[in-house]
Amino acid sequence: MAEEAAIPREDAPPPRMPSGPFGRVIGVMNAVGTLWIIGLMVLINSDIFGRSFLHHPIAGVPELVAFSIVGIVFLQLAHTLRSGSMTRSDVLLNVLERRAPRARFVLLTIFHLLGGALMLIVAWKYWPSVVAAWQHPERNFMGNPGFFTIPQWPLFILVFLGIVATAIQFLLLSWNDFNSARGVRP
Repeated sequence: MAEEAAIPREDAPPPRMPSGPFGRVIGVMNAVGTLWIIGLMVLINSDIFGRSFLHHPIAGVPELVAFSIVGIVFLQLAHTLRSGSMTRSDVLLNVLERRAPRARFVLLTIFHLLGGALMLIVAWKYWPSVVAAWQHPERNFMGNPGFFTIPQWPLFILVFLGIVATAIQFLLLSWNDFNSARGVRP
């Protein structure tokens, strides 16, 4: 009986994607995003304390919060996709899982391939903005000159890296689904 439990069922979902160097990279990106959230919470609470009790707010907190939210989202996007936490409607996929598991994998292969292609197009179209922000930081900043400014090029680079990492993750998922549709287990 114990031996039967160890044998994988034919209709069982495929195992999770193997963790390799890319998985570790996006894991680090996710961890940096999480630490950034903690730092942001400390900054916001310090600003509130400074405003309320010291009557002296921290300069640039709204700009840093806006900057941070975008940066955190793109740092964590590829990991969210890899872990299966992306928002999607699973009604059709659940029906196919029970009735036609290989068709489900074919559909997922197409979905992930299109997602990867779309993210590569976004990266390609976004790259000129990254270059412009890098080459002309005096024109690409957030905040009020004379009070508080922050250059946009670090944020643009993080967004670009997040887009590329998400594109790669989509393509890896597509390859994994393609192999599962063929009956090849990783």
